Amino acid sequence: MRKIDPFYYLLRIILRSFFKSNLTEEERIIIEENIDKHRFVQWVNLAASILVVYGLSQASQEEISSLISILIAPVMVMGGAWFAISFGGIPEKLMLIAISTTRWMFIAFLVSLSTMFLGVLALTPYVLWPVFILIYVASLISYITYDTADSLKIGLDEFSLKHSRAALRYYKQKEGIDVDK
Repeated sequence: MRKIDPFYYLLRIILRSFFKSNLTEEERIIIEENIDKHRFVQWVNLAASILVVYGLSQASQEEISSLISILIAPVMVMGGAWFAISFGGIPEKLMLIAISTTRWMFIAFLVSLSTMFLGVLALTPYVLWPVFILIYVASLISYITYDTADSLKIGLDEFSLKHSRAALRYYKQKEGIDVDK
C-alpha cells in the first residue's frame, strides 16, 4: 500500500534527515510506524478538507469569520495537549496506545487547523495566499518532525528512572552516601 501512497513519499521527504542519521533498526521501525500514523492523519485531513471547501463555498463571510473564531479553541487545546504529551513519559510496553492516542489528537488538531486555514483563504485576497500557505506548510512540517523526534524517546523516562534508582542504591551501598540526608 505504501508504494502507491503519495503521502508516504511526502513524509519520507519531510523526514529524510532522520533516515540520514545513524539510527538503529529499532529507531527506523519507530519512524516507519510514525510515518504510517501521519499517512492516516493526512488522508483524514484531505477528506475533511474537501468537505470544508464545499461547506465554505456555501457560507457567508460572517459565517466563515465565526467558524474561524470557534476553531481557535480546539486548535489551541488539542495542539497544546498534543505537544504536552511526550513519548518519553510513556512506558515502552504502551507504545501502541501512545501512537493511537497521539494519532487521534493530531487528527483533531490538524483538521481544526486546516479548516481555519481554508477559512482564512476564503476571506483574504489572493495576493496573501502565498504567505498563509507558507505558514501552514511550515507548521505542518514542524509538527510532523517534532512528533517523529519525540516518538524516538519512547520509554526514556522509565529507563532514566530505573537508572537513577540503581545509581542511588550503588552510592548508598558502595560509597555510604545517602542522598536522602
